[in-house]
Amino acid sequence: MSEQTIQNNLYSIPVTILDKYTCLSLGATTIKDLIKAKELKDIKVSKNLGRRPDVLIVNKNKEVVVFIEFKKPEEFNTDTKKKKAISQEIDVAKEIGAKIYVVSDGDTFLWLNPITKNFIVDDKGNKIKREIKPKSEAKKLADFIDLVSLSVTKDNDKILKLEDIDPTDLAKKIAGILKRMTFASAKMSLYTFVEVFLFKYLSDINVLQGDNSFSRVYSLYNEDKSIRKTDADILGAYLEGPRAQMKLLFPEGKDGTTIVNGQIFHVKKGLDGHYIEEDSHALCFKSIMDEFAKYEKQNGKLINISKDFKSKLFETFMKNSEDKSDMGQFFTPLKIVKEMVDMVTVTNGMKICDPASGVGKFLLEAAANVSFEIKNGKLASGVTLCGLEKQMSGRDDITTILAKANMLIYFSKLFKDNNDVKAIQYLSENLLNKTFYSSKKALGTLENLKENEYDLILANPPYYQDATISKLASDTGFYKSKGNGVEALFLEWIVRSLKYGGTANVVLPDGIFTNLGNTNLKQLIIDTCYIESIISLPVGSFFNTPKKTYILTLHKKSEEDINDNKKQDYKVFTYICKSIGEELNVNRFDTPDDNDLHNAVVKYNSYKNIQNKNDIQEPFKGWFDADGKMKLLSIDNFSASENWNIDNFWSDEEKISLGFKEADNQMTLDEFKSFCNELVNDITNYKEAIECLM
Repeated sequence: MSEQTIQNNLYSIPVTILDKYTCLSLGATTIKDLIKAKELKDIKVSKNLGRRPDVLIVNKNKEVVVFIEFKKPEEFNTDTKKKKAISQEIDVAKEIGAKIYVVSDGDTFLWLNPITKNFIVDDKGNKIKREIKPKSEAKKLADFIDLVSLSVTKDNDKILKLEDIDPTDLAKKIAGILKRMTFASAKMSLYTFVEVFLFKYLSDINVLQGDNSFSRVYSLYNEDKSIRKTDADILGAYLEGPRAQMKLLFPEGKDGTTIVNGQIFHVKKGLDGHYIEEDSHALCFKSIMDEFAKYEKQNGKLINISKDFKSKLFETFMKNSEDKSDMGQFFTPLKIVKEMVDMVTVTNGMKICDPASGVGKFLLEAAANVSFEIKNGKLASGVTLCGLEKQMSGRDDITTILAKANMLIYFSKLFKDNNDVKAIQYLSENLLNKTFYSSKKALGTLENLKENEYDLILANPPYYQDATISKLASDTGFYKSKGNGVEALFLEWIVRSLKYGGTANVVLPDGIFTNLGNTNLKQLIIDTCYIESIISLPVGSFFNTPKKTYILTLHKKSEEDINDNKKQDYKVFTYICKSIGEELNVNRFDTPDDNDLHNAVVKYNSYKNIQNKNDIQEPFKGWFDADGKMKLLSIDNFSASENWNIDNFWSDEEKISLGFKEADNQMTLDEFKSFCNELVNDITNYKEAIECLM
């Protein structure tokens, strides 16, 4: 069988591999022909333009990923012949930038690293001999090519064992460097870490390559002293190269935000073209690069990132900052976010919103187990996410920037699996930019209201008084309840924006439930929603507010039930929490064995799923009754004129027994008189004892 017949049987012309790679069976076509026809990226080829590859597998950037050389079986049946076959085209593969070189007779496939000319091996040192059959196993082949191309380098021939990496310790070290060298706030430290993290991550998944890669920029620090650039020039090389490329990869959304906005490292360019360091930024950048390089040496590349790290990254910077106020304004502790998400059911087709999205935690946790993938060049997702935020000042769009960066980290596998330039730009536009939006209007999210728009709303809206905001909101005509405070405006926005049958889970301050100015708002809730749950959170649950807060869970009635003025016919789940699974002080250490909030959510979910809530049977009845922190309260307690502060439904005696309140040590007048007499006697005795010693 001829070489051409073998390759035609396997590939034909051309074969698309999972809409990611194209397999070109070439015959008499030269490399020059391919470049001229724009089948290949225009690359510098000095002496091999006339060579005719048998098969090339190229990515969407027209870059060669796999160079395949075919031989007749009789030319490939001894070690000597195989060695000769390998050497025939491996230099060509290297010159045109192929990541992988494969030699085959159609039955045996030998995989080599064209840079080192060594066999590619698995993590146990066995040579890779995997067949390449794109017609029959496209997904498996694409995944394997991804893995090999991410693994092989000029220093490595072994396929990486891609375990999930948790770089939390790295994040803590970087936070310390930034605090020590730049006195950066928690927010700016986080932003700085995220940018360099993305630089490393995009390099590790082969999006940033060549001069724009992390390894290339870092290698500049290790050049011979006679030619080595200064730290300032190396920082300049990063700013002009990789950072500029990242800005192209992540175009701005309609609000002007993207992942790479502004500038976190500053160096000045001199008249001679060299950069000048006027502060510690260049040295700081080097220190951060050093830490990332050390981390890779010890733990491997940032390719598969653990879900735990994705969730707790932002919390890491918050907890390690002495100034919690800098981030607390848009930060809901992860312990609370996760429990609130666990209280709701996320299903395919939902439109989910957070009208005060901050860094995006509610939306990203809600979508953590939802499918997002690119099919036929289009983003296919199980849910639609909508994160709205107000730009509070000239620099405060950093909140939305961080939300987009956070989303990229959460969806890192999606970006890894679609790592060509066009796919990254597409995901930036259609996932990041369409999910998070920052409004520059004074009212922010409150400027627009679409009734019956969302299936699920998760939020921790801001709570403060602002007469200007109240006046502007009133002028829109949307807010008829005239509630007290910005939080009341947000709650009305949430209630009206929910679809019939939709669910809202919202953190609110006590004023919503106690202030007489919110009577009309409470009536709106009663008329249009079922009150599913109110959970009382302990003071100190949030990083920078001493306010008493609650989680309110609402289920919007159907249109028919609203029109029929149907009244809620089951009890409201209420729970008072003393703990949330972490200390409520500046340290915020985890307390997994002390988590009332988790207990509340577990019991709420059980109550929620009981069919007849007015006749609760065992084992649930006994389980509920045994928990003194839980009460099922009649909806009659929640009229518009009533105080909805659920803490009032627990007596002082109950609060004392549960540890919420210390017992009062009150004395009668006679008891106090007796106490004073005893005290006088004690003092007299002490006086006499002292006089005896003199």
